[in-house]
Amino acid sequence: MSNKESNKTLLPWITGIMMVIAVAVLAAVYWNRNVTVQELEINKLTFTEIEEIEAAAAVPFGIQPDSLDIQAVADRVEKLNYVRSVSPYIEPNGDLRLTIAEREPIAMLIDGANRSYVDAEGIILPILEAKTPDVPLLYGYAVNTNDTLKDEAFLQVRDFLMKAKIDGFGWTTISEVVYDHTDGVVALSQENGVKLIFGRNDFELKLENWKAFYKLVIRTKGIQSMQQVDLRFSNQVVTREI
Repeated sequence: MSNKESNKTLLPWITGIMMVIAVAVLAAVYWNRNVTVQELEINKLTFTEIEEIEAAAAVPFGIQPDSLDIQAVADRVEKLNYVRSVSPYIEPNGDLRLTIAEREPIAMLIDGANRSYVDAEGIILPILEAKTPDVPLLYGYAVNTNDTLKDEAFLQVRDFLMKAKIDGFGWTTISEVVYDHTDGVVALSQENGVKLIFGRNDFELKLENWKAFYKLVIRTKGIQSMQQVDLRFSNQVVTREI
């Protein structure tokens, strides 16, 4: 094929591509000149009220999308207590969509008469008036502080609680948790307040042992006969009975 024939073959493709680019440019110009931000879309939330998000976002409706600092909007919303992250996006119609991930309490901190929640990252969260998450009680930490909990004791308790939540059975059968420097993670059973010693690490296996022990022994003998169940050992469960 000659160069002349080759050029004739390519010409329609080049023309088509140029037309697509021209249409895209015109569409972009039209969008920038005529589309304005009129609505704020927010995904369904558990702990944060929509009104709180709207107030924190402070979106100047009627502004053109390219004049709106959406990252500044996201930064303002992220300052709310229960907001972990915000992903902002402007829809083709101009609506501003905020996809928000919330912080989720894993325990309620008990400090005398004071109460607060804490999440898996050790962030202390205020008590919610309208919502009361069903989480275990955690002792041994100050409530009125802005510090993030990150000591080894909390990390052990955090890992235990996260495994217990995934396990499900462990989550529903414990009511209180504390870290003991000798015994490690210690919990009280939801039923009859039996002391459960989980120690340190390998919590997935220990929770499985607790589940098996509950099904094989406690359901037969009754939990009222138990005073303490030591689950620190991988191949045995040591009990102290009343």
